[in-house]
Amino acid sequence: MEEKIKEAKETISKIGLGCKVVSSLGLLGTLIFAISLISGDSNKNIYLWSIAAATIGSSASIGALGSIADSSKKSKALIALIVESTNSASQLPASKDFEYSDLNEDN
Repeated sequence: MEEKIKEAKETISKIGLGCKVVSSLGLLGTLIFAISLISGDSNKNIYLWSIAAATIGSSASIGALGSIADSSKKSKALIALIVESTNSASQLPASKDFEYSDLNEDN
């Protein structure tokens, strides 16, 4: 059971991984864009910086979606293990030996 729990904790969502990769590429591209804005002799207007800020924000949002997807997949796997263990515990044979109790005879 411990191996199944460890396996469930290590599950990775492919969509989540893709979101994290896209987010990292977006942040890297924005960093390169910002460095070229700072070092270049081009016109440094506010619109270019707003594009960089919007790109950073959208990349961070996509990265957050990737983290949510990973967390959701791990939670799903762990809940499936809980349900499986609960179902297997409820299917254990009940003991057929009933003990007699004389508590109700006094009434």
